Amino acid sequence: MSAPLSELDTAVKLLREHPGVTGAEALRAPDGRRVLAVVPGLATAPVDLRDHLWQALEPADLPDVLVAVDALPAGAADLDTQGPGSHTFRAPATPTQEALAGIWAETLGRDRIAADDNFLDLGGDSMTAALLLDLTNERLGTGLSLGELLSAPSLAAVADTVDRAHAGS
Repeated sequence: MSAPLSELDTAVKLLREHPGVTGAEALRAPDGRRVLAVVPGLATAPVDLRDHLWQALEPADLPDVLVAVDALPAGAADLDTQGPGSHTFRAPATPTQEALAGIWAETLGRDRIAADDNFLDLGGDSMTAALLLDLTNERLGTGLSLGELLSAPSLAAVADTVDRAHAGS
């Protein structure tokens, strides 16, 4: 296994003490990002573990990405840091992203939404998608379709779609 990243010791300790975690290890990805690999229990959603860290730690103590795995990897090169089960801590950065994050948080009952979050990965379903779509179109003055919402890989991508719609009108 790769040498652990000492700057993420607090995050690793916090997750190892969490009752819904069976293992955690901090690694450096080939692209330089600090990755926290976590083995969640059966009833533990990785995004909830991300939110637990986000609420408990200072920004400097957070990894760049948290990745849920079935078993701790031999090294960071073995991790899929972009697929399902991976969650970043990148905050919304534009006014549209911030507005959407507020709508998503309200609709999904979450305290925080990251720019890279996917609506479905956060527990969204067809009922909440319809509500989210109505609130987004009403509050942001857009005509976003359900297909555009559900096909976007992240909040940031939905925000880009909204911004393009505003630019074209």
